[in-house]
Amino acid sequence: MALVFLLFLATQLLLFRETFSCEEWEYEHNHQCCPKCGAGYRVRQHCTAISSATCVPCMNRTYMDHPNGQTTCFRCHVCDGGAHLRVKEECTYQKNTVCACQAGYFCLHFAEKSCDLCQKHTVALPGYMVIELGTETSDTKFVACPPKTFSATHMSSSCEHWTNCSETGMIEVQPGSPTSDAICDQPNSPVHIAPIVISLALVIVVINILIFIILRKKMTHAKEGPAEEKKEEPNHYLPVPESDQHMVIPMQETNQHSGEPTYTMS
Repeated sequence: MALVFLLFLATQLLLFRETFSCEEWEYEHNHQCCPKCGAGYRVRQHCTAISSATCVPCMNRTYMDHPNGQTTCFRCHVCDGGAHLRVKEECTYQKNTVCACQAGYFCLHFAEKSCDLCQKHTVALPGYMVIELGTETSDTKFVACPPKTFSATHMSSSCEHWTNCSETGMIEVQPGSPTSDAICDQPNSPVHIAPIVISLALVIVVINILIFIILRKKMTHAKEGPAEEKKEEPNHYLPVPESDQHMVIPMQETNQHSGEPTYTMS
């Protein structure tokens, strides 16, 4: 009897669950199946035994993208310009904002259909050739220039071959590199003579400076020699006596007759 009673209870529970199982277009509230609000709407008032659910549209930058029994709408996503994001599709009451990367950036991570992480496109340097430009979802693709070719600018779409100087009867004065072309010049060009002339001129200047220094030193020694000889000459001057006893006293003319001077002691 106990087993029969348990089977009866299980059957009643299954019947009860089937009785309160709502359809896909309904939602359950207080053991009642209420009709869902459509996309772009939310539940304002749930259904009762005598009334249906009341729905109102999403407003103030909110949205609902599927049929629901919710009382609030989702808030629209904001594309952060500081993270190099831009609005690709504006938010409506039925769908969220779709963000994409600004020009010059590509998306590294998507949240559903909207990007939430950007990275700057890589810039191809001189010496490389771009094979595919960056897009909203991919980075720039580039390869190094092949041997004997070059690219002199950023983001070059091709690599140019080095100039073959011998084909034009010229000589190569500077070989090419991945970032520059070979430099050619005419044979026996003044460009080649100029370094030789400059070198010779520098040598001549240095020699002249050395000669000037040597001559100046010789002249300095020549001037210093006589001066030293003068210092060594003995003094031949006689000393002047301090006494004035033997000094001649000048005379004053007193003769009044012309032609014969006379003198007297003063």
